[in-house]
Amino acid sequence: MASNLVRLVQALRAIQVCRGQLPWRYLDLTMAQLKAVMLLCRTGRARSRELADGLGIAPSAATPLVDRLVEQHLARRVDDEDDRRIVWIHPTRKAQAIYDELLHTSEDVLNDIITEVPAKDRKAVREAVQLLADAASRVLAKDKGSS
Repeated sequence: MASNLVRLVQALRAIQVCRGQLPWRYLDLTMAQLKAVMLLCRTGRARSRELADGLGIAPSAATPLVDRLVEQHLARRVDDEDDRRIVWIHPTRKAQAIYDELLHTSEDVLNDIITEVPAKDRKAVREAVQLLADAASRVLAKDKGSS
């Protein structure tokens, strides 16, 4: 079953490419900056050390990376309310918009795919998708709770 889901995701991405939906081509970010934006948006915030660990870079490399993200209005530094030694790095709305655009599967694509499902099977597909979405939400909640 997992292989069918992988095939579905690959097909969704391929359809988007065929339709010219290539949001990443408009980005003027290095790969490290893009990865940092993705990580910050996924986690909501991070300390410099956590960002470095998540990206697999040296902690000393995180500071100039964050500096560039701040300059590009993709991140902001926020002092911790309880511990002045801690500075959190938060994604900005601009970063979140990039994240959402890159991970977004066009509703038009999904609607076209659903239209291809025979009418008699659409209810079962809706129910299966609901079960998958609910399960994904539970896994995400567990993962966020353990990090």
